[in-house]
Amino acid sequence: MQPQDPLAQLRDIHLPESVSAWPPGPGWWVLALLLLLLIAAITLWLWRRHRSNAWRREALAALDAAFQEWQSEGDSAQFLQASQVVLKRAALRQFPNYDVARLSGTDWDAFLDRQWRKPPETGFASLGLAECSYQSQPELAEPAQYSDLCRRWLKQLAAIPC
Repeated sequence: MQPQDPLAQLRDIHLPESVSAWPPGPGWWVLALLLLLLIAAITLWLWRRHRSNAWRREALAALDAAFQEWQSEGDSAQFLQASQVVLKRAALRQFPNYDVARLSGTDWDAFLDRQWRKPPETGFASLGLAECSYQSQPELAEPAQYSDLCRRWLKQLAAIPC
């Protein structure tokens, strides 16, 4: 009897199965959970920030509407009154501990000028608004400049943190 070739009895080499991507290891689950929590926290922060600045967007829209009305009708008294109402409402909301509601005339202009973070060259007091408020037909020297000053004052106010 002839001995068989022992090499013929060997089986072919079998490679192990490739490493599966599913299910991921525990570290990946923890990382995914942390990522979801981070996304939820950022979304909540952005939503609260958006809501806390809603008053500013409304005030700017009301100021723009008053300025547009002045451009179409030219009534300086109505524009001045509407813009002062917008500024007063914003100040009442932003500075609840101050006695803002009683301020008028030069005291009101001085209050507005004190609240600037970075004061402009031309403030509210320099525009002579205290005198214009009591005239039947006030003439604003620069309504566009006044409107821009009001917009900048509203934008620079800090939002109250949530």
